[in-house]
This record gives sequence, structure tokens and C-alpha cells, in this order.
Amino acid sequence: MAPTTMAKKAKGKKPADPSETSKLLAAKISQLEQDAAGEKDQEAEIEREVKKATRDLNQLLNNIESPMTRLETVHKKYTELLADMKKLDRDYAKSKKRADQLQKDQDKGKSELSKTATMKDKLEKLCRELTKENKKVKDENKRLEEIEKKARGVVNARLDSLLFDIQDFVTARGDARGEKADIDLDDALRAKIKTIGEKFEAREQHYKALLRSKDAEIQSLTAKYEEQRRGAESEAQRCRALSSQVSTFSQTEAELRSQLNIYVEKFKQVEDTLNNSNELFLTFRKEMEEMAKKTKRLEKENMTLTRKHEQTNRNILEMAEERTRNNDELEKWRKKSNNLEALCRRMQEQGRGQALAGELDAVDDEGTEMTRENMTIIITITTITIMRNINIHQQTELLTVSPFLDHRHHQR
Repeated sequence: MAPTTMAKKAKGKKPADPSETSKLLAAKISQLEQDAAGEKDQEAEIEREVKKATRDLNQLLNNIESPMTRLETVHKKYTELLADMKKLDRDYAKSKKRADQLQKDQDKGKSELSKTATMKDKLEKLCRELTKENKKVKDENKRLEEIEKKARGVVNARLDSLLFDIQDFVTARGDARGEKADIDLDDALRAKIKTIGEKFEAREQHYKALLRSKDAEIQSLTAKYEEQRRGAESEAQRCRALSSQVSTFSQTEAELRSQLNIYVEKFKQVEDTLNNSNELFLTFRKEMEEMAKKTKRLEKENMTLTRKHEQTNRNILEMAEERTRNNDELEKWRKKSNNLEALCRRMQEQGRGQALAGELDAVDDEGTEMTRENMTIIITITTITIMRNINIHQQTELLTVSPFLDHRHHQR
């Protein structure tokens, strides 16, 4: 009987368990929900930190009255935030580099894990085939033993039946030729039994050789199975180690990505704060420029008012001198008028006769006319002087008051 050959089977994957797939999907959904909730919490926390930083900055600037001090404070805050931003940039670059390296290691581990899983599937498949082949060989040996046992039983039954038939035949014949016939029959039976025994021995030798070949094949397959089993166990152990390493890398990557997201949000926060600080800095700078322009304009107005005030003082001094001269001239004219009146009275009091009286009357008339003319002149001069003094006084008051009015107008 020829030995059986191993059957070749096509490669196939083990079908996935529906319960296991649903568990994986549920775990993935819960993980995504947790990630979304974590991102919302991080965004809310970042928004609170931005509001707090803006509120603190506004409160700090409101407590400072001097624009220069505000500008210095904003500049200092800007410098600190710029230093923090540069530090976050360096940390971000380091974390990104580390995350890329971990991603490469993780990809490498996943590739090795995939190769190991493929090798494990092949070894498991080979082990299953070897187990099936071993079982088939054992069944074949058992079947051959049963066939041999049945063949021996059949041969023994036939020999017993043949012996019984021969004995019956010998007993039935019972003649004189029985002894010779028995001898011939014995010889024939011996020859036949010898032939049957030789055939049986040859068949037994064939079965023994077949069993030895099957035993050798079983031992070879067993040794190969043990070798493959040990290799599968080592690969399974390595696969578990790689799985643990991959899970560690995945956890580290998740932590680094979370930290990286925090750094990115902080960088955005710092950038927003810097933009606000730049806007405040530009606003303060614009206010300072406007204040500088206003200060220059006020200095020019102050110089103009100072020149006007000095000119007014000079005009007042000149008017005071002119008034003094006018008063002196008026006093001189008053003295002349008083002297003429006194002269006229003395001349009237002296008695010089009628002619003299007539002459005096004529003189009085002339003197009266002269006196009247002088008085008219004096009154006119006095009136002009008074009006001039009044005008000068009003102009002086206007010149004195107008700079203050202009100054108050500019202040408004």
C-alpha cells in the first residue's frame, strides 16, 4: 500500500468575530467622543486664559496714569510674551521632532508586528495541517491494524474450516487407503499451509514496513511540528512584546500630540496677546505723537502770547508817558489861564479913571475874548485829552484781557 501524501490547501484568513468587531467599534467611538470632549474642554480653558490675560492687562494699564509708563509696561509685557513665544517655538519644534521619531518607530513596530502576525498565521496554519496529517496517519495505522487483525481472523477461520473439512472427509472415507491419503493430504496441507504462512509473513512484513515508514514519517512530522511550535511560541512572544511596545508608543504619541495641541493653543494665545499689545502700542504711540504735536503748538502759542504781552506792556508804558506829558501840558495851560484871570481881576480893581475904565472895558472885552478863546482852547484840549485817555485806557484793557481770552479759548 502506497504512503499517503500531504494535501495542499489554499491560504485563507480566519473570519472576524462579530462581537469582537462591535466591541472594537464601540471602543473607537468612545475614544473619539472622549477626544472631542477633551478638545472642547481645552478650547474653553484657553478662552478663559485669554480673557483673564486681557483683563489683567487692561487692569494693569488702567492703574497707570502716565502714557510713557503705560508704553514702557506694554513694551515690557511684549518682550516677555515674545520670549515665551520663542520658548514655545523651541519646545514645539522639539516635541514635533520627537513625535515624528516616535511615529517612525511606531510605523516600524507596526510593520514588524504585521510581519510577525503573518508569520504567526502561517505557522498556525502549518501546525493545523501537521496536526491533521498526524491524525490522518494515526487513523491509517489504526485502520491497517484492524485490517490485519481481520485478515488473521479470516485466515485462522479458513484454516480451522479446512482442518475440520479434512477431518470429516478422512472420517467419512475410512478405507484402507486412508493412511496414504492422509500422508498425501498432510503433505498437501503442509505445502498449502506453508504457502499461506509465507504469504501471511510476506504480507505481515509488508504491513510492518508500511508501519515503520509511517512511524518514521510521524516522527519526522512530529519533530517538524515541535520545531514549528517552538518557532511559533517565540514569534508569539516577540509579537506580544512588539504589541506592548506599539501600545506604549501609541500612548506616548497621544500624550505628545495632546501636549503639542496645548503648545499650539498657547502659541495662538500668545500671538493674539501680542497682536493686542501691538495695537495698544500703536495706539499709545499715536497718542504720544498727537500730544507732542499739541505740545509744540501750545509752545508756539505761548511764545506768541508772550510776545504780545511784551508788546502790550511796551504800549502801556508809552501811553503812560504820553499821558504824563499831556497832564503836564494841561497843568501848564491851567496855570496860564489862572494867571490871565488874576491879571484881569487886578486890572479891574485898579481905578484909573473913566477913560482908563473905557480902555479897560475894551481891554476887558478883548481879555474876555482872549480868555474865552483860551478857555475854549483849554476845554477842547482837555476834552481831546480826556477822550484820548479814555481810548488809551480801553485799548490797554482790551490788550491786557485779549491774551487771557485767547489762552482760555485754546485751552477749551
